[in-house]
Amino acid sequence: MLVVAIDRESLASLGPWPWPRDRIAALLDRLHGAAAIATDILFEGPDRAAPAALARRLAESLPEEESESLRQRAAALPDHDATLAAALARAPIAIGFLLAPEPTPPPAAPGGLALLGDPGALAPLSAPGAATALPALVGAAPGHGAASLEGGRVRGVPLLVQAGGEWRPGLVLEALRLALGGSTPLLAAADPALRLPGVALPLDGTLSIRLHPGAPLPGVSAAALLAGGVPPEAIQGRIVLLGGTAPELGALRETGFAPLVPGIRIQAEALAQALTLWLPLRPAWLPGAEIAAAAALGLAAAAAGAALPPLALAGLAFAALLGVPAAVLALLSGTMLLADPLLPLAALLAPAGAAALAAFIATRASRARLVARFAQSLPPALVARIAREPGLVRIGGEARRMSFVFTDIAGFTTLVERSGPAALIALLDAYIAGAAEIIGRHGGTLDKVVGDALHIMFGAPLDQPGHERQATACGIALAAYGQDFARRHQAEGFGITRVGIATGVAIVGDVGGGRVLDYTAHGDAVNLAARLEQANKIFGTTVLLDAETAAAQPPERFRHLGRLAARGRAAAVDVHSPWDAPAEARAAWEEGMAALRAGDAAAARAAFTRLAALLPEDAPTRFQLDRLDRGFSSVSVDQRGG
Repeated sequence: MLVVAIDRESLASLGPWPWPRDRIAALLDRLHGAAAIATDILFEGPDRAAPAALARRLAESLPEEESESLRQRAAALPDHDATLAAALARAPIAIGFLLAPEPTPPPAAPGGLALLGDPGALAPLSAPGAATALPALVGAAPGHGAASLEGGRVRGVPLLVQAGGEWRPGLVLEALRLALGGSTPLLAAADPALRLPGVALPLDGTLSIRLHPGAPLPGVSAAALLAGGVPPEAIQGRIVLLGGTAPELGALRETGFAPLVPGIRIQAEALAQALTLWLPLRPAWLPGAEIAAAAALGLAAAAAGAALPPLALAGLAFAALLGVPAAVLALLSGTMLLADPLLPLAALLAPAGAAALAAFIATRASRARLVARFAQSLPPALVARIAREPGLVRIGGEARRMSFVFTDIAGFTTLVERSGPAALIALLDAYIAGAAEIIGRHGGTLDKVVGDALHIMFGAPLDQPGHERQATACGIALAAYGQDFARRHQAEGFGITRVGIATGVAIVGDVGGGRVLDYTAHGDAVNLAARLEQANKIFGTTVLLDAETAAAQPPERFRHLGRLAARGRAAAVDVHSPWDAPAEARAAWEEGMAALRAGDAAAARAAFTRLAALLPEDAPTRFQLDRLDRGFSSVSVDQRGG
């Protein structure tokens, strides 16, 4: 097959369109030896550029005697239409006609058409009439076929059309008929199929060849053909299609594969598919089968969307994006059935997308609930991290090593009795607001506010490496804040803040049911922090740490106060408190504690007396001297008394 293109090069070298028809005749003569020729050029009406036609038009404007003389002379002038008709008669050529909306007699059908069966279920391209070439040219050409294409985006090329209620061949069918010897085609309406000698073309109800992208088609320029630049062997035995490809000719259409394709190349693509029997089909039952398959796939996808996790669901969607087009191509290659991939893809992806959307909404809602849960008790940086990575928080219950800070206000019962409700609430609000800022700054989680007491967690809901130091720094800052707040509100009777800090493994998570949920911790370390807060009254301190918390602190900033037998605990615990003292004072304290461990009351009294002279206001020193006066001479202190 070969395309002879009237392209821009041809128009530039041979002149603008329309060309004189003797030039078209010369082109046809150059195509001698072709198996068949087809052209979509519509030779409608006489050639107005022919000398004979020009003379006849001139005669119409002259007086009668001169007009008759000119008409007689015109008969002897060259007639391009006659020249073209002679060239058409010498060649196995099919010329084109176009379907038209105006009712006209059916166009000529030199090859005819045999019809087998009832064609009532078929739906070919049709129109009330047709625009045809000059009758003399139609009569001379051995073939006459429809060059019309469907409206809008061209997806198929008709092999048969109906014009004025009559069946007529398309240009491609006429080219095939002439190339195969000129026998009459047979339309078997039941299949449907078109049969020519040695060839059967299976079709669907549109009786069109559905276009499919193929290899580029060979072509030559009309100017090169006229100039003798095309060797005869390039033409011999081929089917040749002649038509315009230059944009100036305006015969450009959009297809499913390119936006602007010349009409003659669309016809050539369809002819190439017919020659190779690459004829994709969409039989009448296929849309129903597609709907049924899509429904089944949709149900399967919905079940998968409900059962699969998001990552597996994304994998399924990706597999569908690759697998469905691959399956459609395999079906086309094996059976020539042209299935629509969009419907099954939509059926697969829509439930997956709905499941993904539902999961996204649920995740967002869960994240919002999680953030709302902790927004009042966590510092903003931790809340932001939870919002970014909600999976880090496990609120169902887990064992964690954590640090706990418990605070209490000294003399709060007296304060309640002396203050009115409004004044008390305002005072507590101001105190807790300042404390919450300190807690947030140190990365703590405000677990509870119980009256004047604050329960603070470190190490949950997120991991906090070094939480012992953070808890201790927070406790010391809260004690300092409490002293300053008490000083500023001394007139109202506001007391200092006492702090207990303990570290250990606790169970943390949501506790409660129904509408009552509380993210909190339970364990020995929680209770110990509360006992240490209370034990400050014994030692005269404001901050007490257990041994596990103290082990993570710089030793030079803390001192060991003794072993406390706390209420509710079977075993005593070593307690420590922050202490910033000169070296001489620290040495005296250590000497006194060593003497107590050895049971040497006299040595202990001497060391603590020396320390009291250095630091007269040091409450733990006075506490130890008082215990020695009462006969106690060990480091063990019983919170229950003694």
